[in-house]
Amino acid sequence: MPPDPAAVPPPGDADARPPEAERALQMLRRQQEILAHGISHDLRAPLRAIAGYAQILVAGHGEGLDPRGRDYLDRICEAAARMEELIEGLLMLSHAARAPLRESEVDLSLLAEWSLAELQDAEPGRAAEIGVQPQLAAWGDERLLKQLFERLLHNAWKFSAERDRVRIEVRGERRGGRTVISIVDHGSGFDMRYADRMFEPFQRLHGPEQGGGHGLGLAVVQCIAERHEGRLWAESTPGSGSVFHVELPAPRSSA
Repeated sequence: MPPDPAAVPPPGDADARPPEAERALQMLRRQQEILAHGISHDLRAPLRAIAGYAQILVAGHGEGLDPRGRDYLDRICEAAARMEELIEGLLMLSHAARAPLRESEVDLSLLAEWSLAELQDAEPGRAAEIGVQPQLAAWGDERLLKQLFERLLHNAWKFSAERDRVRIEVRGERRGGRTVISIVDHGSGFDMRYADRMFEPFQRLHGPEQGGGHGLGLAVVQCIAERHEGRLWAESTPGSGSVFHVELPAPRSSA
């Protein structure tokens, strides 16, 4: 049974926590800030130097290399790009875990429509059937919930690449004081035997040839759901698509 929002102290409510728990939480947040700063500056600077000089070599001296040398240089550029993407994912996960919650009633239908419009704008020639149920709403941090929808809908779009037409549906229902959102796609799907670990960092259910990414996107979604005292789960059949469910607090005015 999901926790009762009225019985669970909000994550940002320091008065509801014992002093020692508040001190431990502040220390943890400080450590996360130090780690995020180190990742952002101390790792990114040398990585960008590697990528920059490799690209200069490709542009200015690539024609003078034999096929093997050019292949090695291309691999350096690809590895640097993957590392940059991984660092970006780690920073996103750190932000999702430590950002203060600014809660209000959030129009989830609008967030889904925005995210889907951005995906369609990026690939205007791709045929798509999109459906978003109107008047879906929850209580939470709009910035983080926007990120949640962006990640889930990006996955639904990406893993529908083998289809002639993208088909995505966003629907929801009220269950007591909770809002349950379901994102349905008809893409490649995944094997449910691996569902228990799919929300852990660095776990991939698809290989690089299918755009498997860095394995942090769903971990970010899981973190955001948990920050809202919610939960995330999925159902899928390989070759037939997936359904991702997110449970969030309903708007307080109508809970």
